Amino acid sequence: MIFSIIIPNYNNATWLHKCLGSIATQKFDSHEVIFIDDQSTDNSLAIAREYIGKIKHLTICECQRKAYNGGARNKGLAFASGDYVLFLDSDDSLADDMCLAEIYRVIEENNRPDLVRLSYYWCKDGEEILNDCSAQDSVEKIVHNESVACWTKCIKRSKVVPFPENTLMEDITQHIAQLDNVETVATMAKGIVKWNRNNYNSCSTNTDLQNGKWRSSLYRYYADLLDLQVEKPECQAELQKRRAKALFNIENKIYEQG
Repeated sequence: MIFSIIIPNYNNATWLHKCLGSIATQKFDSHEVIFIDDQSTDNSLAIAREYIGKIKHLTICECQRKAYNGGARNKGLAFASGDYVLFLDSDDSLADDMCLAEIYRVIEENNRPDLVRLSYYWCKDGEEILNDCSAQDSVEKIVHNESVACWTKCIKRSKVVPFPENTLMEDITQHIAQLDNVETVATMAKGIVKWNRNNYNSCSTNTDLQNGKWRSSLYRYYADLLDLQVEKPECQAELQKRRAKALFNIENKIYEQG
């Protein structure tokens, strides 16, 4: 198995057919999908079960306790058996049916690197804008970039760093730790993920939906940054920058990540 695709989900039934359908049609079939449902109250699980058989290797896991994205992804990692891990949010999708084949080509042409930096599309109201990450060909360039989302990276499974749990602010801490744990990087200009900005119920779009959790998550995020220890100078520099901004946000009651 080459790829393990881990999909955390909470109440994204509206987008699931597009997400899972984009995987079911892939021309490269050495992959598994691990779908982690984080206590959805909509019909997400019913939709996911429709893809049993359409996706050759599909594991569906239900969280018994609320896990949020970080915890759900960690649960998915426990099931993963692929050489490389791809993370995909359940309201996003793969750009076309050749995405996995193209990533595999880059992996083989670059002597199986620790990480492949993925370009992606910013999608809203029918507009699709390519964010070309192909110039980010080193740990230093990636760790300092604002595009920290885990779905912008294809990572060798043996190198994947777990996510902070019970928080809405897991991406940046994991991003810095992840870059500290890889050596070799390859890139690709092809857009792989279509990042859906039309989902107004997502945490990153509408923080008011879980305002109390955002506030507590900011403190947890700062604590995670304080606890994080990294070795690479570029990762240390990014960590210091993020710590300073998080402390500023706490002192000024700015409840946002970044």
